Amino acid sequence: MSRAVPTAAGRGPAHVARALAALAGLALAAAAAGAQTFPDRPIRLIAPFAPGGSTDTVARILGARLGEQLGQSVLVDNRTGAGGTIGAALAARAAPDGYTLLVGDFGPNVVAGGLFAQLPYDPVKSFTHVSLAVTFPLVLVTPASSTVGSLREYIERGRAKAGALRYGSAGIGTSPHVFMELLQFMGKTQTLHVPYKGGAPAVVGVVGGEVDSAMVAVSSAIAQLGAGKLRALAVTSAAPSPRLPGVPAVASVLAGYEGLNFHGLHAPAGLPAAIANRLADEVRKAVLRPESRERLDDLAMDPVGSTPAEYDAFIRRQVERWLPFVRQAGIRVE
Repeated sequence: MSRAVPTAAGRGPAHVARALAALAGLALAAAAAGAQTFPDRPIRLIAPFAPGGSTDTVARILGARLGEQLGQSVLVDNRTGAGGTIGAALAARAAPDGYTLLVGDFGPNVVAGGLFAQLPYDPVKSFTHVSLAVTFPLVLVTPASSTVGSLREYIERGRAKAGALRYGSAGIGTSPHVFMELLQFMGKTQTLHVPYKGGAPAVVGVVGGEVDSAMVAVSSAIAQLGAGKLRALAVTSAAPSPRLPGVPAVASVLAGYEGLNFHGLHAPAGLPAAIANRLADEVRKAVLRPESRERLDDLAMDPVGSTPAEYDAFIRRQVERWLPFVRQAGIRVE
């Protein structure tokens, strides 16, 4: 008669299976218990771009609101460089416990995989995409003293003198860079790209005369636009923005053009579903609060607030749309 071969501990396969199931149950129970007590200490919120830009602005709005709602401090940590990928990589390597989060966007969380020969994380797989917080257009600005008075004139100048105009962006592979390259591709024009370490430094570059224009978030340029130091030529949304009356959409000159940036909350891959869902609920509450809506409206940002599943699907659609163009345009970080 055949007999089951005993394990090293003298127990059969059925016993081992029961033991593994018990361990899995304990792990699930521990995760559930952790979710019930979350958060019980301060949360680190990484903003991968310089202070003053749209990422930092949204991070500070979320940090303040989430801190109030969760009853714990949410500390914004600006980790800049490499088009936002330094901060994103830092978040991807953290423990998936909800205490290290990232305010992500188009560059590090959509197209970075096509920019770097070796990226230390996967923009899709290395994160739990918790919630889409806001979407918003960018705006092309020039100094108020510029002789270029419209987008059509800007394109014509770029065609007539290829490389004579210089534009600033928040960095290589960021949405301002990619959206501007799409404008140039569709407009058959050529201007020289000057990357900065964020939208705010790019605006300073325009005001200071280092560059002739910049593609930036409205939030980065709003103060200088209001002070009369910048002129807005066009917005990247399909239709004009009601927050910038009189400023046309790029699509009014280049039919079919559209580019919307976004910011959302990300956590390292493997975040327990209970914590991800809790954070997503809190993000939705945070951006839809009346004081948040008013502040975001001033910055030409539209609050969203989504589930983790919805945000994951959104990120994947963005990658499918933009990664082929980035590769086609030859946008790379050497």
